[in-house]
Amino acid sequence: MTALGLPHPYDDDTGDPEELWDAPGDEGYDPLEEGPAAGPEEYPADRPADPVESSDGGESDEPLDSDDVLRRLAGLLGGPTIGLGDVRVRGQNATGHGAVAIGTVNVTASGTDGTGRIWYERLSETDVRERAQGYAPTSSDQQLDRHLKRRHLVCLSGPSSSGRFTSAVLATARRHGHDRACVLGAEELDDLLGSTERLPGGRGYVLRLADEAASAVDGFTLVALAARAEETGMTLILLGDFSRHAQDLAGHVVEHRVPPAVEVFRARLRQHLTGRCVGWCPDGCDGVCVERYLDDECVTHPLLSAYLAGEPRPGEVVPVVELIAQSVPHGPALTERLEQLLPRQLRERAAQILDVGRHDGRHGVGGWTADQARAFRLACAVLAGQPVAEIRQAAHRLTGAGLTGIPSGGPWLRGPDLDTMLGSTLRQAVVVVSDERAVGGWRIEFGAGSDQLRSTLLEVAWTDWWLPGQLLGWWADLVRSDVPEVRQAAAGAIGWSAGRDVRAALKTVGDLARERRAGVRQAAAIVLVAMAMQPGLRQRVRTELDQWAAGPAAHLRDTVARAYGLGLARLWPDAALMQLRLVAQARMQRRNNSVVRGLVEVYRAGHGATLVPELVGWSASDDPEVRLHAARTLRVLADRWTEPPREHWPELLDLVRRRIVEPHDVAALWAAALGMPQTAYRSWRTLGFWLNRADGDPEVAAHCLALLRHVIAGRPPLRHRLDHQIRHVWRPIMPRNDLLDAVHALIDEDLP
Repeated sequence: MTALGLPHPYDDDTGDPEELWDAPGDEGYDPLEEGPAAGPEEYPADRPADPVESSDGGESDEPLDSDDVLRRLAGLLGGPTIGLGDVRVRGQNATGHGAVAIGTVNVTASGTDGTGRIWYERLSETDVRERAQGYAPTSSDQQLDRHLKRRHLVCLSGPSSSGRFTSAVLATARRHGHDRACVLGAEELDDLLGSTERLPGGRGYVLRLADEAASAVDGFTLVALAARAEETGMTLILLGDFSRHAQDLAGHVVEHRVPPAVEVFRARLRQHLTGRCVGWCPDGCDGVCVERYLDDECVTHPLLSAYLAGEPRPGEVVPVVELIAQSVPHGPALTERLEQLLPRQLRERAAQILDVGRHDGRHGVGGWTADQARAFRLACAVLAGQPVAEIRQAAHRLTGAGLTGIPSGGPWLRGPDLDTMLGSTLRQAVVVVSDERAVGGWRIEFGAGSDQLRSTLLEVAWTDWWLPGQLLGWWADLVRSDVPEVRQAAAGAIGWSAGRDVRAALKTVGDLARERRAGVRQAAAIVLVAMAMQPGLRQRVRTELDQWAAGPAAHLRDTVARAYGLGLARLWPDAALMQLRLVAQARMQRRNNSVVRGLVEVYRAGHGATLVPELVGWSASDDPEVRLHAARTLRVLADRWTEPPREHWPELLDLVRRRIVEPHDVAALWAAALGMPQTAYRSWRTLGFWLNRADGDPEVAAHCLALLRHVIAGRPPLRHRLDHQIRHVWRPIMPRNDLLDAVHALIDEDLP
């Protein structure tokens, strides 16, 4: 009786099977709609089947994509990168990309209105010419020049540290001359309209706007500023990110296009090495050795090529160029120099960020004590991408005291206040994103090429500022947060700590894995993935997983399955199949999808030829729980479709066509899924969708028929159920499907 799909105490396919595509909760699913989007969900939850964590502390965890988890962990654990943004100062000081010392740029600073609200800095002709020599042209330069010929004001839009500042300076130099380029500053943009003393005419001015100020610019202000600029014959270029309202400022905005990182590297290093012999030329240097050094040693160097392939922004490339230009190392010396200098530079920057008392004032920053400001900056590294409110709360947990001086409600830490709190060095590496969905409306993200600074901040905090046990306790506390994103970010930090103290990290993750809350166990699985991404820790992780999978603790076993579902199956597919079978035997997994996600991850990693025969063995197991997971996995795999141009093929059927898997193995899994009460409803539903998509495609239809012949061969209950499906379910909703006649003929072939 149950083989026919009748109700069962644990049946997730309750309801009349004749309501195949009209069951409650399936609104919007059209079986006749073409395209993969019409298929069932990967982990359907509209039926009582497979409720995730329904009896597990009352908390549901959302399925995570393993690619996303691995990508975020790689940002924290990845190879060395350098990020340094624009340096913004007022007055006579260092200016521009990568300027790190006073006096590197010669400027003349002047006030204009006597109030100090407007000032400008005239760049020296020598500096502007040097910028031009080391500049990598970009395709937006010509567009910018054309706009400046027609208008006196242009908005150059682009992200910070993208080279937009140098591009704007050189555009004004081409327009007015190398000795008439100026950097303009103003407290408010409207101050430029109300100034009693006009800016000197006949010059080009570059004004950098913060993100908030750029968002506030409107068309009327631009028109007024353009009129003021035209009166004096000057040129004004506003720098900022105007992408959010470029349509409203149409005609005034030019989108800055970032040149390839390798071209920025070449241009800057060529400038530094001009006039120097770097190849020990025997008969007099003609400059060719510089090009050979660029092409043969630098650009093809593994460390540099990998760095440049990541397309860092120009402002991030400049410090690397300066490191190489200092001594022009060759061969192994270049490798050694990079391995020593890049991490050292990162550590110096991280130490400067966290040493609040020395670099930002003895008593703290903006009403925050030094300890609170330091905790906030470290929380930015741990919770990169999270709202400012969550980062503030995390800092509160680390300091263990109230954040005095900070308003308890309403907007806070916006614009200049947040810049002051972050400090100039950290502010260059992060991007403050306006996000209406985030609490407080702001998120903090690390910019491209600055991920390595995150891990370096953790390293400095671990060795110089907090006890390791204190940091581990803080991260574990964050993992127990109610916010999923905070839990996942903190889990990555614990995984990072395993490279410094693996025993303490394993103890911490063991405690988290025993938690009743599903979301905490999911975060514990992320910790295990982060640890396994570090080659030196893999054996320890593998040993721990072996013990957990074979042990009696249900929550530990569930964490093992979650870890494989979040990416570990790609590393150890054989171990995944062995350990997931042990986990599948636990009755707790009847109400979870953890095992299925782990098995699907093995499949996604390209091990379908190994997985399918293994699942056939599961489907024949004496353990009903193991059989259930085999059927569930088939049901999920059957919902996957191949990539274009073969998107009309179910992936499993395409594997059969390509002889990667045997048709009788896939048929055995289909038979188990169609006949098991817990999976029958959706399995028949998916099979009907296969037939709907196959109708009209002779090749797909032929393979469907061949597979169905294997499915019903020697299985009379399935043959009768198939007959029922055709007559009473599929035929009424697919009356013009000619393939159903051929399927019905299979039933007649198999009649005794």
